[in-house]
Amino acid sequence: MKQLWLTAAAIAGAAFITPPVAVADDGTRLFQDWHYGQHIDEFPRSQGYYDCSGDLGVLALCHDNIAFLQYQFHGQLLFADDNTLVRTNILADYSDDLYATVVGALVRSFALAFAEGPNNTFDMVEHVQQGTFNDERSLSIALTEFESDQLRQGYFGMVMIEQDGLASMQSATSVQDLLLDLPEDVRAADVYVYEDEWGPLVEAAFYLPGRQRDRVFDKATQAPIEDF
Repeated sequence: MKQLWLTAAAIAGAAFITPPVAVADDGTRLFQDWHYGQHIDEFPRSQGYYDCSGDLGVLALCHDNIAFLQYQFHGQLLFADDNTLVRTNILADYSDDLYATVVGALVRSFALAFAEGPNNTFDMVEHVQQGTFNDERSLSIALTEFESDQLRQGYFGMVMIEQDGLASMQSATSVQDLLLDLPEDVRAADVYVYEDEWGPLVEAAFYLPGRQRDRVFDKATQAPIEDF
């Protein structure tokens, strides 16, 4: 995979100083018109959706023509046991321009929380707590070096959260703690660059950690009492 002309690290780091773009919704939007809690029946075959559960190993629908940022993506919709939507993924063949465009669009309302590669991690929550970086330049340099090193080994991933959730970063002790503490209407987005048997891909996943947290709690508390 060739060197990026514009690293995701540099533009993701800029999210800490970029004013977020306000978007009105009801707190359930995952991506475009896909909303958390939508029933699987709302995505008919007549609109291009098809069952891909066998390929993904969970109840899922796919769509091969999702337009985003003037590119075409393969879309994946993942459902819970009650047939309601909980997560969405979009994938496309990798290119430098596509990668930079996707991350550049996300940082208008998302900020970097965590990055990882095959042999190392970059925990932004930990660095914020420790005051590791004095300015944006030193942060961008460190992230760029980290990203470049990981991409040379064929994989780089980022966890980003909507900027409305940045306040939670001040008290979080880890990225897992941060995600569990997010309000239920604050999205997270995972961005991956990796290679499979078909070549290099860019993937972005959108989910609502707060709603998933509440779902798990509700299921646990509603479990029937049974002697076993």
